[in-house]
Amino acid sequence: MSARDELAARQSGVVGELLRGRTPEGFDELRSRHTGRILAMKRVDGMTHVRPEIALLPRWRDRAIAFVLATPAGSCAHWDAEMFVEWVRDRPTADDGDWVVLDDLRAGRRRIATVEMATRRHLVWSRRGRLHALPALPN
Repeated sequence: MSARDELAARQSGVVGELLRGRTPEGFDELRSRHTGRILAMKRVDGMTHVRPEIALLPRWRDRAIAFVLATPAGSCAHWDAEMFVEWVRDRPTADDGDWVVLDDLRAGRRRIATVEMATRRHLVWSRRGRLHALPALPN
């Protein structure tokens, strides 16, 4: 193994530890936690870039960071986003109802639904893979 390969392996190990929220051996704990959180947020930002509706999920940032720290990095932001949605479905909360309905519409599992957004009910449907909504319906 060349010196370059050894260095690459050590760097990969350090980044892996940071992504899991752990302190690599020989590193400062406080700075490692801070760097790990920055790397986690970078992964979360990639997920929300690919799937903007993730930001509509109640307490989405805290839940996304918990997901990132609990799972190894995927091959790309698309994979992370899909696995996060499955992770949310496996760990439902009382506030997830309408968000799950929006995801079902986006994925084609439903064609039309009424959902609450910004404290108002909307009629939402999916057409050609895009979500469309009518103005707020009376409550």
